[in-house]
Amino acid sequence: MDQPIVLSGVVEHGAGKGRQAGFPTANLHAEGLTLPAYGVYASLMVLADGKMRPGVTNIGTRPTADSSERPTVETWLPGYAGDLYGQRVSLVLVSYLRAIRPFGDMSALKRQIDLDASQAAVLTGAFMESSAVSRSAAQTRAFGTGISRFLLKGDVLTLSGPLGAGKSEFARGVAQGLGITGTIPSPTFTILNMYDGGRIPLYHYDWYRIEDPEELTAIGAEEHLPGDGVTLVEWSEQAPELLPDARLAVCLVPLDAQRRLVTLRPMGGFRDIHDWITEWKQIC
Repeated sequence: MDQPIVLSGVVEHGAGKGRQAGFPTANLHAEGLTLPAYGVYASLMVLADGKMRPGVTNIGTRPTADSSERPTVETWLPGYAGDLYGQRVSLVLVSYLRAIRPFGDMSALKRQIDLDASQAAVLTGAFMESSAVSRSAAQTRAFGTGISRFLLKGDVLTLSGPLGAGKSEFARGVAQGLGITGTIPSPTFTILNMYDGGRIPLYHYDWYRIEDPEELTAIGAEEHLPGDGVTLVEWSEQAPELLPDARLAVCLVPLDAQRRLVTLRPMGGFRDIHDWITEWKQIC
């Protein structure tokens, strides 16, 4: 998946069959949710306190446990013994693992889920290392400010996420961290805002209204991809062919009305961020 899928809802009581088999599940109330493809996913459950718990999620029917066609969203959180009933949580689907299929008995299912959990632990562990939860627009800006101290001339960052996810707030934080003062408006209508008052220039693009990549070529966008400063690109999916291979992908996904999941992913030979990502989290 290019970016994680988030399902938010209240944890409800299930039939208890998972507990009987040795893997108690947190069941998300599925009615009203737009579900992705049925299957088993490596997942993270974001609790009310913002902590992320890795798990394995089954979305769809439960052919081994019962014959019901009613879709369910069941998540096993290995090692977690807390009570989540009635709590509103956000379930982040990190990666698709396998299709749903029946097993001969619950023991066989348990063995498969143990294998799923081992595979999921690797995927969710890597995802958690490069992710953080923002609790407000101000904290999203702080995340941008925190990352700005590590940015160098020629760096290109893509900011992805749906409308209202906080891409422009993150960009404002980067600008402030670079020492740029004054108002930092979204360049939705101007396509590009340029700032040279900081320690290095900042080029802030918004490609939301772009219908043809030639529009960007006409204004010389390729000069900044990369350029002599830091380039931020919102809605880069409108013209992906113009992006350099080496870039840092920043994904912002709404968890609820206020909280956002912010994930950093180096691509195409962008320098290793492992050494400074822990510091980035501490700063924010």
